[in-house]
Amino acid sequence: MKYYMVWYPTMIMGLLMLLSPRTEAADPIVLSVDGHARMPVVVSENATGATRSLATTLADYLGRLSGATFEIVSGGDTGIMLGQLHDFASTPADIRFETGSLHREDYVLRSTPEALWLIGADQLGVQHAVWDLLYRLGYRQFFPGAAWEVIPPPRDLSLAVDIHESPDFHARRIWYNWGRGFGYNIETLRDWSARNRVAQGFKLNSGHAYGAILSANRAAFEANPDYYALVKGERKDIGGDTKFCVGNPGLRQLVVDHAVRQFRATPGLDSISMDPSDGANWCDAECPLCAQIGNGSVSDRVLLLANEVAAAINDPANELEGRKYVGIYAYNRHSPPPSIEVNPNVIVSATTAFLTGGYSLEQVMTGWAQRGAILGVYDYFTVVAWDWNLPRRARTSRLNQMAQNIRTYHEYGARFYDAESGDAWGPYGLGFLIAARTMWDIGEADRVDEIRTDFLERAFGPAREPMAHFYHLITEDQTRRGSADLIGRMYRHLEQARKAAKDDDAVRRRIDDLILYTRYAEMFETQAAAIGDAKPRLRDAMLKHAYRMRETSMVHVYGVWARMIGQRAAHEKDHPLMDNRPFTEEDFLVILANGIAANQPVELDFETVSFSTELVPATPLKLPGVGGGNHPPLAQDRQNYYLWVEQAPTVLNFQVKVDRRWDLRPHRMSLFSPQAVDIEAVAESGIVRPDGKLYEVPLATPYDGLHRLQVIDGGDVTFVTFPEGMAVSVPCDLDTTGIGNHFRGEWTMYCYVPKGTRVFAGWAQRVADWAPRISGLLKDGDGNVLLDFAQAEDGWFSVPVPEGQDGRLWKFEKTHGIRQLVTVPPYLARSSGELLLPREVIEKELKNEPAEN
Repeated sequence: MKYYMVWYPTMIMGLLMLLSPRTEAADPIVLSVDGHARMPVVVSENATGATRSLATTLADYLGRLSGATFEIVSGGDTGIMLGQLHDFASTPADIRFETGSLHREDYVLRSTPEALWLIGADQLGVQHAVWDLLYRLGYRQFFPGAAWEVIPPPRDLSLAVDIHESPDFHARRIWYNWGRGFGYNIETLRDWSARNRVAQGFKLNSGHAYGAILSANRAAFEANPDYYALVKGERKDIGGDTKFCVGNPGLRQLVVDHAVRQFRATPGLDSISMDPSDGANWCDAECPLCAQIGNGSVSDRVLLLANEVAAAINDPANELEGRKYVGIYAYNRHSPPPSIEVNPNVIVSATTAFLTGGYSLEQVMTGWAQRGAILGVYDYFTVVAWDWNLPRRARTSRLNQMAQNIRTYHEYGARFYDAESGDAWGPYGLGFLIAARTMWDIGEADRVDEIRTDFLERAFGPAREPMAHFYHLITEDQTRRGSADLIGRMYRHLEQARKAAKDDDAVRRRIDDLILYTRYAEMFETQAAAIGDAKPRLRDAMLKHAYRMRETSMVHVYGVWARMIGQRAAHEKDHPLMDNRPFTEEDFLVILANGIAANQPVELDFETVSFSTELVPATPLKLPGVGGGNHPPLAQDRQNYYLWVEQAPTVLNFQVKVDRRWDLRPHRMSLFSPQAVDIEAVAESGIVRPDGKLYEVPLATPYDGLHRLQVIDGGDVTFVTFPEGMAVSVPCDLDTTGIGNHFRGEWTMYCYVPKGTRVFAGWAQRVADWAPRISGLLKDGDGNVLLDFAQAEDGWFSVPVPEGQDGRLWKFEKTHGIRQLVTVPPYLARSSGELLLPREVIEKELKNEPAEN
């Protein structure tokens, strides 16, 4: 809980008060008047070098904020008192801090008529106190780098404050995956983290550790090969994902001894990781030792080893100073909750992806907590290979949802937060900023709008209105947009903002950073859609531009390079794509002009039509007997099919084969009927394994008519052969769950265009950035090609319905990518005999059918 009051005599007092809620009154203190300091910065005569350095920083920034010169003095009891409690002979009597490694970041800001106290529980608390004070006086470091530091014009400084701060998460880290290989962003990220209180006062180690343990004890492993996991009848080192035979007492003792040595060698170490290496390769079921651990699960094995290490490093006999902890993840094979109790010194960080066993994140966290775990969270703010730093792609784009997620994790019991991220402040910087404040104080989740407003006002000033539109577009806007539509709008907002900024160089520089980012996004999308010889040429041009703009921190350039052309290329001196030329004013004008001309916003020329899910066979329409279609051959993760059962009760026999991709969750097929009185499946099966073998899956139903078959395979690829003659249709509306993975591979299917339809419209996009670009033909009922998707871009498409082609079956032929229909019934089938349509469509078509003579 945080209690504070703060007062600002400034023109933007109202906005700042929203960001600093009032509680009880505090004594005001005046720091400067008319460019003259009213008091010095005071440190103890015995102050550490770190405290003196912070005093210099504080005096410098107070001077910039006020136009005054603030002296730094040693000793005294009036002034801006900076340090720890033990630095001063006399401090306000009620300032107290909890002891222990989890409270190093706590601090107090208190104003009295004679002094302003900045007191930290530890050195890190003192640092937080300095930057919090400056924040309250209007200072901001929004993104890393000098361009995104905001210092208001000099003014008189005074405030009233009385707060005792303690972070809601004991450790908070936003770090860059793929490292920081080009080097320019190491210091800028460190400074941003310090100025926004993103820190690990308690250093939680929980990364994959088995490899390091093996390397440090290789001789013991070579002498005892039974320490290795039993995999396919062998025990050996198999490389990066080697596992241990945790059931072996000798192995556990070796690891315990290793951990104790680590703590003795590094007395200040707070924790040690006992998380396994990544991947699989755990002991097979034939290992008698591991089968006896708990319920035999991988989670129980991981925890047993962590528990024994935690007990040893806190055993008084080992004479280690202070309480020590073990960190592990709840991840991959060891994400399901264990059956054994967790040692109170084991911290378990649940990952927000790669969970196995069919558990949700909530179930994983609450399940481990019920076994006594101290909880943390390992989150994925942005991963280059997932989102490529493109607008709207990463979860940090959804500002309110991200902040609410952080609060929810805290409510589940998490007190440590680790966020895998990237140097991608162009699309995700505002999300990182809001995350930083919410990880310190979960109450900030309710003030996302105020934080965003503060950012727009301070960072963009006269250009705040067009920049508000820009950031809404790349964060909270949910409108479906193709890449050219989205990027075209981004360019136009930036052009308006640049004009509004006029001669404000600081604001113009921030806008220019985002212009360079938008150009990166445009070039990435262009090369991703390219084919043939053009693709590598356009890719290289994009990589060259990205490298040239790298020091803006708008794009995680090292990560993009490493993923696209390899880490070796990223470390090659004088690589031909390493362009170090600075951008000129002419460059920005050309980028804007060309970007606006090449990317036109799309205004939809059609209205979407809603259709029900009350489906019936299309046979009453007496459609021509067309066929020869095929379902998408690589359906993955979560798929839904609509089926028609002619007569019940019956048993539907499906032939199913699953090829392994991830094997993260149990495979499940569930059959639902709208006639059931509850929402539970009428039949369910989990017998299929991702082993490439053919299984017969019988699902019984007491109902005839419409059913929905749901397939969940955890990211594997599922091939379903349906009973002969069954009507089977694939939904393709805008809300279809898992639609991207459902449409992998080349497919051919038919849809129905009702009578009176004037425009055939929908959404087309590739399944993923790595997948083939969209392609295939749209043909009308006579086989005429109306649209060649190979010549189109991802996004909205629409074609006029030719005369006489309504009331007909249209065909998507040899198609790659997603198709979602919005003006015709969104259901696809391999043949006219398999097609299911909404009942209201059938009834309307039959009602308007002329009577037969």
